[in-house]
Amino acid sequence: MVAGDERESSLLRGVLDMCVPALLRERSGHAYELVNRLRERGFGTTSYGTIYPLVTRLARLGLVTKTSRPSADGPARHELGLTEAGETALNEWEVQWHEVTARVAAVLGSPESSRSNRG
Repeated sequence: MVAGDERESSLLRGVLDMCVPALLRERSGHAYELVNRLRERGFGTTSYGTIYPLVTRLARLGLVTKTSRPSADGPARHELGLTEAGETALNEWEVQWHEVTARVAAVLGSPESSRSNRG
C-alpha cells in the first residue's frame, strides 16, 4: 500500500503539468511566481525545484516560452508564457481531466457519501 504523502505526490505529478500552463494562460510570469501562485491555490508543498524542471520540459515541447529579461536584483530572469500550441494542449488536457475525474467520481462517489457509507 502506498503511503498518503507518496500517493499525493504521484497525483500532483500528473496535474501540475496542466496547472502551470493554466496559470500562464491567466498571465505570464517567472517560475518563482508560479510557485507562489500554486501555493495560494492550495499546492503548499510545491517548490521551485519541482516547477523549474517542469517548465523546462514544457518549453522543450514547444508549449511554453522562456524569454530572458534583465533584472535589477541579479541575473536575468526567465519570463514564461504560454504558446499557441500550449493553449491547444491545455484545452485538450482540460477535456481529458473532466472526463477522467467524472469517471473516478462515479467509482468513488462524493466525499460525503463515502463518509456516510462507512457507518
